[in-house]
Amino acid sequence: MTAENAALQTLGVVGQWIWGDDEEDVVFAQAYGHERTLTFRLTRDTSNPAKSSLATRIVNGFHDVEVDDPQATFVERADMRRAIWNAVAQVWDKCSQQATVTDPDAIIDLLDADLANDSRRVTWRICHEPKFDDFIGLLLPVSKLSVGDAVQLVGFEELVLSQQLGGKGCATLAHTASDPTTLLVFKGVDFRTFLHTYESGHVNEVVRSFYHSIELLNHMPPHPNILPPAQTLVTLANTHTRTPVVCGTLYPYLANGSISDYIERSNQSGEEIPLLLKAQWCHQMSSAVAHVHHEGHTYHMDLKPGNFLLDRDLNAVLIDWEQDDAPISTAAPEIDGTWDVEEVTLDSRPLLRYTKYAGPARRNTAATTPGTNGWNTWNVFPVWTRECPRAAELAEVFSLGRSMWMVLSEPTGATFEDISSSDEVVVDWQHGHGHNLPAAWIAVVNTCVDSDPNKRPSLAYLERFWESQYRQLRTPLA
Repeated sequence: MTAENAALQTLGVVGQWIWGDDEEDVVFAQAYGHERTLTFRLTRDTSNPAKSSLATRIVNGFHDVEVDDPQATFVERADMRRAIWNAVAQVWDKCSQQATVTDPDAIIDLLDADLANDSRRVTWRICHEPKFDDFIGLLLPVSKLSVGDAVQLVGFEELVLSQQLGGKGCATLAHTASDPTTLLVFKGVDFRTFLHTYESGHVNEVVRSFYHSIELLNHMPPHPNILPPAQTLVTLANTHTRTPVVCGTLYPYLANGSISDYIERSNQSGEEIPLLLKAQWCHQMSSAVAHVHHEGHTYHMDLKPGNFLLDRDLNAVLIDWEQDDAPISTAAPEIDGTWDVEEVTLDSRPLLRYTKYAGPARRNTAATTPGTNGWNTWNVFPVWTRECPRAAELAEVFSLGRSMWMVLSEPTGATFEDISSSDEVVVDWQHGHGHNLPAAWIAVVNTCVDSDPNKRPSLAYLERFWESQYRQLRTPLA
C-alpha cells in the first residue's frame, strides 16, 4: 500500500491517472474499484483567487502556478497527489452507487472544501460532460472501417474496465458484465484519452492511428507470431447518435505479459532466462518481422521487447500496429527524418546510398502528430517501403537487433530511463548476461546494429539463422 493511495486502497480502490488541462484551470483523476472506473474533476475557483480551497490548491500545485501565498498550493507533488486521492476516498462510497455515475459521459466534480474548516467534507456532483458529443463526433461507424464480416460488436457499457496496462492509447484489462471470469484487453480510445489530448489536437492522430491499426491487421496475412485481427469491436453512442461508433477492440488477455515484462521478472528473481527460450524468441521475432515486410509488404516501426506479448506457451506475439512512432531505445539512426536513400549498383552488387536532405522543411505527418523526434515530422517508413523497400527492411533490422540484444543480455528497464536519442544506447555484452552467450549470437546481433545499413543482414538471413540456432538447442547432437 503506497502512502499516496492509502485512503483509497483501504476502500479497495486504486488511483490510476492524474492529468490536467492546457488552460491550467482543471485537474482530472481516474480511479477504479468494485467494478467501476470513475473520473473526477477539480476546478480552480477563478471567481475568488484569494480563497485557498482544496481544488484551487491542487490545480495550482499540479500546474506549478506561481502564487504569493504558499497556502494556495502544494509545494510537494506527493502531498498534492495524496490530497487528490484522499478527496476521492471521501466521496467514493456514496457517489459510486449512483445509477448514472458509470454513464460514458459522466464526470464527478469534487466541489470546494474549505481548509479552514476541517470538519467540512468534500462534496460532489455528477456532471454529464458536453464534450462527450465532440468525442463521439471523432469516431467512425463499423461501416466506414475495412474489417471482416464476422466481427462481433459489444457496447462499451457492457464492459467492466479495471487495471490499466499501459501502451499507446487506452489498453485496459476488462471483462464483460455477463462473463466476469474471462479476462480481455480493451484497446482503443476512451473518453479519458479524449479529455487528455483534445486540447492539443493529438486526439485526432490517436483516433486515426487506432483505426489504421485495425485495418492493417485485417489485411495482414496470418502468422503465428503476429496478433490476429480483433474479432470484437467495442461501440459507443450518445442520445444524438443513432448509429453506434467504434471506440475500441477486445483481445484475449495474455497473462504472461510481454518479453520486456518477462525480462524484468527475471532480473528481479536473479534467474537468467534459458538460452533455449532466448533463441526461440529471437527466431519468432525475426520470423514475424520478415513476414511483415515480405508477405505483408509493410513495416512495423515500433519494434521493442515490450511489443512482443507472450502466450500461454511463452511464444512471442507482435502487437501495436499504429505505425506512428518509434522507440528511442531501438530506433535506427537513419530514420531521424534527415536522410534520403536510393538503391544503386556498385561492382554488380546492390548498395544503398544515403544522402543528407538539404531542402526546405518537409512534413508527411499531420501537424497534430505528438512527439518531437524527427520521424514525428518526416516518417521515412511509408516513403521507403514504397520507393526503397530494402532501406525500410534494414532500418527494422537495426530495431530488431537492439531488441534481440535486450533479450539476450537482459538489461534492466532503468538502463533506458534517461535516454534521449538512439545514439546514447550502448550495446554492451560485458554486463548482465552477455558473457554467457554463444559468440555467433553476439556477432549476428552486432551486425544488425551496425551504423552502416549496408552491413546489416537481411530479415530472411536472420530468420534462418535463429531457426537453426533454436533447432540445435532443441535437438542437440548425441
